[in-house]
Amino acid sequence: MVATVESISGDNLAPLGQVVADYRIAPGTAIAYPVQAGQYLQILDVRGSQCSDFLAFAAADMSEELDSTVTRTLNNLAIPTIGLHGKYFSNRMRPLVEVIQDTCGRHDSFVLACTAKYYEDAGYPGHPSCSDNFNSVLQPYGIAPRLGWAAINFFFNTAVDDSGAIASGESWSRAGDYVLLRAHEDLLCASSACPDDIDPANGWQPTEIHVRIYDRGESFPKAIGRRATAESGLRLTQPSAFTPCIQRLTQDLSDYNGFWVPNRFAHHGVHDEYWALRERVVLMDLSALRKFEIAGADALPFLQQVFSRNVAAFAVGQSGYGCLLNRHGGMVDDGIVFRLGENEFRYVGNCDRDGDYLRRVAEQLGLRVTVEPVSDRWHNLAVQGPESRHLLRSLTEFAPASGLTSLENLGYFRFAAATVSGIPVVISRTGYTGELGYELFVHPRHGADLWQRLMTAGQPFDLLPMGMAALDRARIEAGLLAPGIEFDELVSPYQAGIGWAVAMKSKPDFIGRTALERIKPYPPRVAVGLVLEGHEVACHGQCIYPRGDRGRIGQVTSATFSPILNRSIAMAQIVPDYADDGTVLEVGVMDGMKRRIAATVGPLAAFDPKKSRVRV
Repeated sequence: MVATVESISGDNLAPLGQVVADYRIAPGTAIAYPVQAGQYLQILDVRGSQCSDFLAFAAADMSEELDSTVTRTLNNLAIPTIGLHGKYFSNRMRPLVEVIQDTCGRHDSFVLACTAKYYEDAGYPGHPSCSDNFNSVLQPYGIAPRLGWAAINFFFNTAVDDSGAIASGESWSRAGDYVLLRAHEDLLCASSACPDDIDPANGWQPTEIHVRIYDRGESFPKAIGRRATAESGLRLTQPSAFTPCIQRLTQDLSDYNGFWVPNRFAHHGVHDEYWALRERVVLMDLSALRKFEIAGADALPFLQQVFSRNVAAFAVGQSGYGCLLNRHGGMVDDGIVFRLGENEFRYVGNCDRDGDYLRRVAEQLGLRVTVEPVSDRWHNLAVQGPESRHLLRSLTEFAPASGLTSLENLGYFRFAAATVSGIPVVISRTGYTGELGYELFVHPRHGADLWQRLMTAGQPFDLLPMGMAALDRARIEAGLLAPGIEFDELVSPYQAGIGWAVAMKSKPDFIGRTALERIKPYPPRVAVGLVLEGHEVACHGQCIYPRGDRGRIGQVTSATFSPILNRSIAMAQIVPDYADDGTVLEVGVMDGMKRRIAATVGPLAAFDPKKSRVRV
């Protein structure tokens, strides 16, 4: 079936820029359309849960076409993602289009566009198919028909499971979700509104797809759209105050928690950045952390309920690491609470969901407290490494009210208002690296200036900017947790290795206490560090076994090669019976049976387990 082109007036799908062409694809049909080099192509799901197959041909030679297998191979990804690995390649290994924005994040590049045979085999002979629809709309261009087209299947929900099966289900796409592509050359494209109504792929009810072409003069930012909760609005990846400075030093950025963060920097890389941290000083953008102001007459009793530490013991100007807890003792998130005043606090965590959780609990408890998101007002840089104090000493002037006269007076997990190189900041002696370090919280309007001044002041110290790849190596060495890897809402602090951060002795009542009283003596697993034989690095999820035994006793959560230790190390969670230091276990690599690597149990932090470097 061939679609008709119709107006989209009355839709709530506002254009992103200057529109060159609009096409509405009726349910169960397809269209072919030209796209010129540099133009942008937006494919929109009008009503939600609707798949759209996509083909592209080089206009100069239509034997050159988009190739999903080549694309997977060159990107080493199942589907391109925004950034360096965002291009769709042709059968001649040239980029035809690049993904600029994606608000769904779930697509398919493995299976054919639906075929007549699929419907015939399911008992529906004569059912329309995307492949037949493509044959009809491409025939005028002299493109030979095919029984099945190897398309890119936008919004199609598929995944390859551990057994190799390709599982599929209803599309994750919501009404108005879209993919925005940029053409690298003149193209003939084809898109479908999939007619599949015999399985959940389109929510059992095929609907329209809309295609919109934008002028090549537009400049759309690269972004991924995410929703923090089922009820949340769409949030596109955003730059921090420091991103323009960072982009002058690297284009290797990826989306982390809704912000663009650098993975590594050009002309240096992970190894140089890591050693700069361990031996000198580095500068990192940690603005992706979420900040919430918690205030009101009941702010303190509220935090005593939801946060694992005894916040009542914090002095003004003091902070503490801990976690938000749920009623079954699981970790909602980990983070730091800063005490700003008698009834004013700031919580710094990992995700927007924290705010929703805090507000919901406050309402349930009937407490007089406000939870205000302030991430847009406080972007933060981390200055970390043994030379961090020397770098900041001459640049820092504390506010008179702080009572501090020098950086040496700022204790571990203490913070104060100050200026750094004349720029107002809140300076905190905290970090995520296992090194002496500081975090500088600054209003975004001063962010770029602060970055430049620190980079200039850091030249005598051979300061380097550091990306997330080196940071991940450092935090694993230091035994520091990563959300979704070491913990989630089903993992207790005692399993994650931060039982010390639960104030069981000093707080008689808090959310999750009853559950934790049962879990503490008998946690199902405990966190340990492992040192592996040889230099091979383990992977998240690999199973751990007793030596010479087939029964699993745990799994690796994070792993890396530690340059300073010259050893392969891992963080793991295992059953308590095998958690004594010095116990030799085995990490199952490959299929867990063909080969195993001996690993010795030790502290969760393989490097500086007593934290002497951060406390210096």
